[in-house]
Amino acid sequence: MEENRRRRSAQKSPRTERSERASARTRRRKPKKDYKFVKYKIYAFSVCLMLLAVVALIIPLRPKESSVEKRTLTKFPAFSVESFLNGEFLNGVSTWYADTFPFREALLTGNTKMRMAYGIRSSQIHGSIQTADDVPAKRIDLKDIILPISKEPMDKLMNDIRSAVATQEAANAANGGVKRRKITQVPEQVGTVYVAGDTGFSLYGFTQEAANQYIDAVSALANKVDSNVKVYDIVVPTSTGIYLDEKLQKDLGCSDQKESIQYIYDNMDDKVVTIDAFSALKSHSDEYLYFRTDHHWTALGAYYTYSQLMREKGKTPTSLADYETKVFDGFIGSLYSSSNQAPSLAENPDTVTAYIPLATNEMSFTDRDGVTMDYDIIHDVSDWEAGSKYNCFIGGDQPISEIKNPKLSDGSSCVVIKESFGNAFVPFLVDHYETVYVVDYRYYPEGLTALIRDKGIQDVIFLNNIAAATTSSLVSHIEEIVNY
Repeated sequence: MEENRRRRSAQKSPRTERSERASARTRRRKPKKDYKFVKYKIYAFSVCLMLLAVVALIIPLRPKESSVEKRTLTKFPAFSVESFLNGEFLNGVSTWYADTFPFREALLTGNTKMRMAYGIRSSQIHGSIQTADDVPAKRIDLKDIILPISKEPMDKLMNDIRSAVATQEAANAANGGVKRRKITQVPEQVGTVYVAGDTGFSLYGFTQEAANQYIDAVSALANKVDSNVKVYDIVVPTSTGIYLDEKLQKDLGCSDQKESIQYIYDNMDDKVVTIDAFSALKSHSDEYLYFRTDHHWTALGAYYTYSQLMREKGKTPTSLADYETKVFDGFIGSLYSSSNQAPSLAENPDTVTAYIPLATNEMSFTDRDGVTMDYDIIHDVSDWEAGSKYNCFIGGDQPISEIKNPKLSDGSSCVVIKESFGNAFVPFLVDHYETVYVVDYRYYPEGLTALIRDKGIQDVIFLNNIAAATTSSLVSHIEEIVNY
């Protein structure tokens, strides 16, 4: 058979062989590229890059602040030979160039919309999910293993500490006043954002070390103040803990907020009165307690927690129907900016409803520059930009504020020690005290003990959302003003 094949091959004419060889070369030859078209694409791309570079160098087009992210953008770095040689200057220029790129927010929004076109997605996660600590049943502390016989020496030690604090405060006053601690800008922390439909959620992870830090700071203040001063602690769950079911929270890597709050309360000093905000909010979980585009709670959520505090104090909370209200539409908050400006959030803005106290709508605050000014407890922000409307409450985050109730003269007073969740809560207290003081621990430059003593404050109310209460960088500010 092989011999027959060779015989047929040998019988082929030269013309046939040439034809077969030409056909084989044709099959091996690759299609010729249109290099002219490729060249034009390269030219067009290069021109676009050059145009963008030129636009980016037009200084007047570069934004200085981000209304969406609520922050001041990076400034051009100061030049020095040392910073140039060690690379800090060029790194700073690179950061400035990217952070202040013209039309940056519009480009980010466009990028998010383009990604949405990849397919229909009803939920998304923006950011990485961090591994949280397990919530232990009980904190193991040296106090748990110290023999009861040590109680008396410990009490003596606490008295010595209080005496030393009083002596130092007197010395500071004699030297021309109390020193002021250094204050730095503290941005709102949102973290990883889960977007489901038109609602954003900030995912929460428990950190035991920070929780212990918070417990110790609040307990320390309770042991520093006089026995007639009542210290309350309110740890508020975020929307994730109230609105999302437990299985979904677990699948998303979230810690159980109820367990986290209970851990803090179980380990707090007995002198601290804890308020169960979780149960108060969970029982109304079908209501508008939290914003969809922002990590804060609404005034309605704050009202239910205020009512829980009043019941603990044996007082009757004011009915919601008795308040005059103000409504501000078009609020788009922090979850929008932290989700790469998810279109589903921007297309469904929130409504901010505020309740004006019955006694007064007047207050004063001292800002971070030390300037004191009069303001409204509930301020009209109808014309403010979309991301700032939560600031209708008590002038936003100020170092210290004071509210005088003209309808009371019984000497009653309280101080609320808070982060921004406290802003919507404070207005409800106004009708129950002659004076309400508000301290934002991130910006207050002095010590709490002296303030409580000098103002004759009777109730001290710590109010923090669970994420703030278990974030060490924030709790350290509470420690500073407690131990000042």
